[in-house]
Amino acid sequence: MLTINLKMENLSFKDVNQESLEDLLRLYNQNEINIYATGIDRPMSLDDIKQKYLEVLVNCHEFFATIFVHNSESGKKKMIGVIKGRIDYDNNDEAWISSILIDSSYQNNGIGTKVVKSIIKMLKDTYDIKVVYIGILSGNRIGRGFWSKMGFRYIRTIEQYIKLNNKNEDFIIMKKDLKKYP
Repeated sequence: MLTINLKMENLSFKDVNQESLEDLLRLYNQNEINIYATGIDRPMSLDDIKQKYLEVLVNCHEFFATIFVHNSESGKKKMIGVIKGRIDYDNNDEAWISSILIDSSYQNNGIGTKVVKSIIKMLKDTYDIKVVYIGILSGNRIGRGFWSKMGFRYIRTIEQYIKLNNKNEDFIIMKKDLKKYP
């Protein structure tokens, strides 16, 4: 697993581990909108989460990190999200963010933006990544707006990529060139 241990302001990232899987399961199954982060049209099971974890654990190109918010008054931290991705196997200067999920009670507060900016900066500074790609299902209008706001641009569409809730979904690929990224 590609290690992600970042701290910024009141947020920190920690690699997913065996002890965090049940908390991840609750986050993934929090609401029906999270289907876009899982790619499956049913609630995830603990076995589903374990499988995702094991796939990443044995792969030195992939990352899977939990996101925590820290309360400065109490000194406690709470897991509020997860981000998953990988450095491309063939092109070591390219990376993919395959999913990001923020607890619904923490959304629309700029946390997702901070998370993505932090991961992109880390990928660029540590691994000399020059391009970051994301893939998003066509039905995820909120996600499409978010990634566009983050400076990702449309590349292409893979039609009828997956079937969710008895509806074929296209897969939209977007990219961000980091050569000009601060």
